[in-house]
Amino acid sequence: MDPHVLDDLGPLYHSYRLFGVENVQLEQFRINQLCKESILLGYIALAIGKTREQYFEKPSFVELFCGDGYYTMLAGFLGASPAVAVDNNRDGWSNDVPEIARRLGLPAVRFEQRDVQAIVEHNAYDIVANLGGLYHVENPVEVLRKSYNLARRYLIVQTVVTGANNDPDYYECPAPAQTFGNRYSPQSFVNMVQAEGYRILDAEFNHLAGNPRVQDQGSVYMLIQKV
Repeated sequence: MDPHVLDDLGPLYHSYRLFGVENVQLEQFRINQLCKESILLGYIALAIGKTREQYFEKPSFVELFCGDGYYTMLAGFLGASPAVAVDNNRDGWSNDVPEIARRLGLPAVRFEQRDVQAIVEHNAYDIVANLGGLYHVENPVEVLRKSYNLARRYLIVQTVVTGANNDPDYYECPAPAQTFGNRYSPQSFVNMVQAEGYRILDAEFNHLAGNPRVQDQGSVYMLIQKV
C-alpha cells in the first residue's frame, strides 16, 4: 500500500501506521493512542477469534463513540464483517471514515451517524466496542446497558477514570471541573460493572500519559462475555 495514501486528508485523530500508512496525526492524541492501542487491539482480536467457530465466518462488529473509526477499521482488517462505526459526529471527527476505509481497502467498514444514547436494538452485533464514550455522558450505567444489550457475544469497554484515587465508592457527575460527563475511580468502575452481573473475562488499567490532569489520566479496559 502507498504509505502516503491518506496524506491529503490532513492531520488525523489516529496514526494508521499498523496499516503501513505514514499519516500526520494530531499531536494531542498521539501518546494516548500508544497507551490504549495494544490492549484494545488484543481484545478485538481475541473476541473475533473466539466468535469464529469456522475459519470462514465473519463476526459482525460495531464501535460506539467511534471518532474516526480507527478500531472499526482494525476489526475489519482482522475479518469482522460488517464492521460498523457509530458516532453522532458532533465534532466532525467522523467525516473521513468512509474515505479512509475506501483508501485502506476495507469494504466491510461503514459509518452510521447516530446518537449512541438513542440505540434500542438488542443482540444486533456479535461484538460491541464502547470505546472512549462512557466518561462523556451523564448516564453511564444506562449507556453501558444499551451497549451490553446490543451485543450477541462480546462487549469491549474502554473509559477514562480518575488517576487521583481508587476509592471504591467514588463517582462524580459532572466530571471534576467540567459541566458534563462523569468520573469513576478504577475500583468504583469495576464495582459498577460487577453490580450489573456482567461476566468480565479480562480487565486492565493503565495511565493515559497524554492527558495533563490527573483526574483524566486513568484508563480502564474490559472484555465482557454475554451470558
